[in-house]
Amino acid sequence: MDWREHYREKLVTAQQAAAMIKSGQRVVTSLATAEPQYLINALCDRWQELRDVEIMASNTMKPYPWFDKERSSAFKIHASYLSGYSRPLYQEKRLAYGIGTVYSPTKGRESARLHPMIDADVCLLMVSPPNAQGFCSFGEQLWYSRAWVERSKLAIAEVNPLMIRTGGDNYVHVSQLDYLVEQPEPTRPFSLTLTVSPDEQEAAEKIGALVASLVDDGDTIQIGLGSVSMAAGLHLREKNDLGVHSEIITSGMLDLYRRGVITGKNKTIDTGKMVSTGMFLDPEDYEFVDGNPSVELRNAWYTNSPAVIATSHNQVAINNALSVDFTGQVTAEAFGPQMYTGVAGQLDFVLGAFLSPGGKSITVLPSTARGGTVSRIVPMFPEGQVVSLPRTYVDYIVTEYGIASLAGKSEQARAEALTAIAHPQFREELQAAARHKFG
Repeated sequence: MDWREHYREKLVTAQQAAAMIKSGQRVVTSLATAEPQYLINALCDRWQELRDVEIMASNTMKPYPWFDKERSSAFKIHASYLSGYSRPLYQEKRLAYGIGTVYSPTKGRESARLHPMIDADVCLLMVSPPNAQGFCSFGEQLWYSRAWVERSKLAIAEVNPLMIRTGGDNYVHVSQLDYLVEQPEPTRPFSLTLTVSPDEQEAAEKIGALVASLVDDGDTIQIGLGSVSMAAGLHLREKNDLGVHSEIITSGMLDLYRRGVITGKNKTIDTGKMVSTGMFLDPEDYEFVDGNPSVELRNAWYTNSPAVIATSHNQVAINNALSVDFTGQVTAEAFGPQMYTGVAGQLDFVLGAFLSPGGKSITVLPSTARGGTVSRIVPMFPEGQVVSLPRTYVDYIVTEYGIASLAGKSEQARAEALTAIAHPQFREELQAAARHKFG
């Protein structure tokens, strides 16, 4: 049968598609900027008919009705990364938080294991219209989408005529999808522009310059989603022949590509390609990546596999943190035991870069928080503090006051190095704490 016939036969409305979902089923959706909003809203409209539908809603971008308290009997929300919309549910104990990195669900691919992030009854996706061969693209967000189609009992795709196409693993054939829903009004490209707050702007500029001093010509970079780490990318404009193997591609990276800074010609894997599993772009950059052969989206267990990252020589990971203690433990996702976001792929890339020949892991953070009233460098984390990065694999820590190289150093030497890059107003008390701890 020609794929066009498949397509016509599988067309349904969003309401008809939502009616196929039953109480007690687990539902996964395309992530972040590729959420299938018509399917989601149609499902939410059925809340009075449903009970205990499990929703995997990591890093959701919109305040969908399934977050409402009155719908809590219909929808049980799960997330492994909190956004501004899902965070209140966690604080109200109405959300189940899943611990893991972006790479963690790969264990669910083993026959004897299941993982809720990739093993679901229903997957709701957003895709581009099919090309001449009948293949749709997952647009700017791939992650686990191909696994969802392969493993879910029911795969329903919302077709967005404005969705971009990229190379790599970022496609699915019409014949692999069970039902298709055409958007009545196309979803415009989504913008997620992070700006540095005014009180951190000066610190971010200084941190960026210091980070640039650690990046060499020909290195392959990963930059995490965060205002300070992304600002650091602006200081790489004087480098040459950088490559990209990352969890995400940002507009800042595309700027470096246009300037000829990123060429990828020295990459040891995927030479000449900018590789990631997702993208967070300004709207004007979608057209640039659409069909660009230099950009490839790959499955998350390829991009985020520490084993794969380790084969990328001179891999440099640049990521944000909230706080670091004297031993080098880093938290990037929580305040004490209270989750704020999630570790996402940060630990994946820290491990991979640490193991990469010539690789470096760089963790960036302003020296203070709360308007300069507290130090982000502390002698000891409080009881219950969630630790994102274990001290054993933490490499470089950078604040606006300098670079602390922690790899191979003793506890005491780490405390001295971190105190030296703390804000001057806190150094005396940090030195006193170090003397008390180490003598």
